[in-house]
Amino acid sequence: MIILTKKVQIFLILLIIISFITPSISYGQISNVDKFSKSSILIDQYTGRVLYEKNPDEKRPLASLSKMMTFLIAIEAINNKEVNKNDIIVVDKDIAKVRGSSYHLKVGEKVPLIELMKGLMIVSGNDAAVAISKHIGKSEENFVKIMNKRAQEIGMKNTSFVNCNGLPIYSLADPKKPPKENISTARDIAILGKYMMDNYEKEVTAITDMQTYTYSDRGFCKNNTNGLLSIIPEVDGIKTGYTGNAGYCLAFSMKINEDDKNLENRLIGVSLGANHKNKRMQACLAMLKYGRENFTTQKVMSKDDLIGKKYLKGLDELEITLESEDDLIIVKKKDENINTQITFKEIELPIKKGDVLGVIKYYNDDGVVLGSDNIISRNDLCDISLKTRIKMIFKN
Repeated sequence: MIILTKKVQIFLILLIIISFITPSISYGQISNVDKFSKSSILIDQYTGRVLYEKNPDEKRPLASLSKMMTFLIAIEAINNKEVNKNDIIVVDKDIAKVRGSSYHLKVGEKVPLIELMKGLMIVSGNDAAVAISKHIGKSEENFVKIMNKRAQEIGMKNTSFVNCNGLPIYSLADPKKPPKENISTARDIAILGKYMMDNYEKEVTAITDMQTYTYSDRGFCKNNTNGLLSIIPEVDGIKTGYTGNAGYCLAFSMKINEDDKNLENRLIGVSLGANHKNKRMQACLAMLKYGRENFTTQKVMSKDDLIGKKYLKGLDELEITLESEDDLIIVKKKDENINTQITFKEIELPIKKGDVLGVIKYYNDDGVVLGSDNIISRNDLCDISLKTRIKMIFKN
């Protein structure tokens, strides 16, 4: 037998009322959010919930979004003390001759690693990517192995890298042959973006949030290739990309500040394959607007909240007070009905304070679990009297 607290009862009643009075959005409206990307996705950082998707698992060329992985590996190499951010890299011929978008490195230049990382992410320097890969991996080929290994480790199941910068590699023997390219999906790049922000937010945004990059020692000054930074103040990353095969691509992030409707959170999105940079911009703005206007981040349960009481075998003597183990935060759609389900384990005596007895799940009408929290015991239930044990036998 379970007795729920008034707080939980009131919350469940409010959820039922909201489900009747909140208007729904048709699938047609949702499908028109992003009209220009070949594939795209929008998630929230805190829970990883998919807020919008369009062909999210379609494998496509990455172009310079590849540099996000190069950047991540550089950050981790610095944090692991494998390299130092102030290490000086001497530019060689292989680095200086790299084509495409450039940090304009010249043979013999000496540039600190941290400046190469800025040149990588802010101005999309293909040459900076090669310089970083050779410094950390000792060769670009070995660095690419690290990239692919890291991709698998963080859950990027449909990603493969052939180089550190995303340039297509054409066959000199047969130029008409399709090039080798870095391949991934919108979902995988969102996973990468979330991982970067979850683990290295300060290191990432310290660079990706810079609208203009100036390095006076080189006489270098360029604007960030990510135009969203100058449109929405809360946008702080992440990376643009373009090749003829990949189209115009962008991985972006926008911080959601806490207000009366929202807890602090972040939207992370990916647009792949737009046919013009302005259409790429429109696609990303539309996704951000949709996410901001249609979803809220809410705390539905706090750590140690009283959930109710459970009486083993229906006996008053075997009372367990139930509480939540942690804060539970979910991302909820405005028109969404939220359901709860409490499931208990097979409970055996003795019970100690803090023992996990079950789980409470919050899910929508489509069965998507939005969050869950362990139900734990607030009290010990150890010393059972002989009289109570006899009662338990007759209750079986």
